[in-house]
Amino acid sequence: MASSDQHESKPSTQAEPNHAPAQGTQVKAGRFSLIWVVPLIALIIAGSLLWTSKLNIGPTITIITNSAQGIEEGKTLVKMRSVNVGIVKDVTVSPDYQHIELTVQMDQGTDDLLRSDTQFWVVKPRIENTGVSGLDTLLSGSYIELNMGSNSSYAKEFVALDEPPVRHSGERGLMLKLVSSDSRKLGNGDVVTFRGFEVGAITETHLDVDTQLIEYGVFIREPYAQLVTPNTAFWISSGVELNVSTSGLSFYSESLDNLIVGGVSFDNFITANAEAVSQEVADGATYTLYTKREDARLASLEGSLLYVVMLEDSIYALAPGAAVMYRGVKVGEVVKVPWFEDQSEVFTRQVLPVLIAIDRTTENQEMIENSLNTMLRDQGLCAQVGSANMLFSNNLIELKHDPKHQCALRSDVIALSGSKMGADGLMAYRDYNVIPLIPMQSLRTQLDAFIAKFNELDLAGLSADLQQSLRSITAAMDAFTVSNTMMDRTQVIAKLAEAFDNFNDTVKGYGPNTPLYEGILQNLKNIEQLLQDIAPAASEVGQDPTSLIFGTGEDPIPRAQRTKQE
Repeated sequence: MASSDQHESKPSTQAEPNHAPAQGTQVKAGRFSLIWVVPLIALIIAGSLLWTSKLNIGPTITIITNSAQGIEEGKTLVKMRSVNVGIVKDVTVSPDYQHIELTVQMDQGTDDLLRSDTQFWVVKPRIENTGVSGLDTLLSGSYIELNMGSNSSYAKEFVALDEPPVRHSGERGLMLKLVSSDSRKLGNGDVVTFRGFEVGAITETHLDVDTQLIEYGVFIREPYAQLVTPNTAFWISSGVELNVSTSGLSFYSESLDNLIVGGVSFDNFITANAEAVSQEVADGATYTLYTKREDARLASLEGSLLYVVMLEDSIYALAPGAAVMYRGVKVGEVVKVPWFEDQSEVFTRQVLPVLIAIDRTTENQEMIENSLNTMLRDQGLCAQVGSANMLFSNNLIELKHDPKHQCALRSDVIALSGSKMGADGLMAYRDYNVIPLIPMQSLRTQLDAFIAKFNELDLAGLSADLQQSLRSITAAMDAFTVSNTMMDRTQVIAKLAEAFDNFNDTVKGYGPNTPLYEGILQNLKNIEQLLQDIAPAASEVGQDPTSLIFGTGEDPIPRAQRTKQE
């Protein structure tokens, strides 16, 4: 049994070495170590985050600015209309140490915002003449504002603005250029007004070193841009205008906002004709910026109905703004005096051209022009220097129309002024028709004419009877001279005696006790009394000329009524 047991146990003993390794290998292949799960999950998460971040971030841009004040890496945001569109990732100094370069990571989907004319600027608290802005940054900190451009091209590098732009993205309007020679400087953001309404603002200021003129960029918002025409005039609206001239005292003040803030105002002083209305003002058009409103108003008259008057002596008291009268009604104003192409011609020309403007509206412009030109062709329209009041003389131009009086431009004036025949058959100077001038008479000439008429006064009317008597005597003497017979001479002597009787009767009418003599004597007394009455006033005016306008400081003392004996 033992041998059989040993014999039976051998196969099992031999089989175990071959089966054991197979079982061990099977157990080892079925095990999985958890130590590799964590790195695998981390790798998957990292790849997912990397892929997600790569898909969600936008482009990277560079913004160049002069200062990094208020800007922090990883904190300063880029906003568009209060919505975050990016963040500043890095702040470095430029290689030439002249600027600061900001590396900005934009958000996904912001590629279309980065036009080549897109604007960036730093929003921070600012105190300006138009008010205070950026107060919200006191708590949240400064941020960069984005104003989307309109160009079709794109860019990756931008230069930040030093000041916030006046014109917002997508805002429609008209950009203009104003040129000023005034020493006062306006600032960006100063308002532009039309009759007190804010319609725009100054966007930029530039000094032209070559011309020494200040150039302003002005933006007029819609729908107010339609108010700008080729005849529109602009002026600096800060302050109060007080003008004293021969025409009187004028006062003009802007609205309270303009007095405090200042800025630019514009207006259309003349009614634009159909041609001007049809002309659309181009974007970037240039206008002159005048110092005050009156200068702008006079300059706008150059778009009105213009004529020229030639003065042969001097300009007298004429000045821009002087009235042009016709039949006692103001119909225009003096625009420029003298009106030379080159002001040095005042030393070489013996006549002085004066440019005048006739007031007109769209409806009656053609009618007025045809009427005036017709009067010029008929030589019935003349101009004369007149006076508006007793204090200031020769300070206006009067237009006169007298069909019976021919008034033509003299040949010597034509030669001296350089006037030429125009296309309409009228004399013109610098393309504007010339109105002939009635020369002014000097005071000496007027006195001589008065004395001559005074000397002719007796012969003209008062002594008609005396003239008739003298003529009768003269006729009788002539008849006596040619008489040949005694009978004829007797008759002549009788007629002569009758003539002398008539003469004596006539002369008696001028005697001391005649009504004519008494009337002349009474008139002389009245003149003497008048001279005595005005003597104190003349003496006071001589000592204090202002009393003629403002009066005396003391109340006048009533005078007792004169009696007939006095």
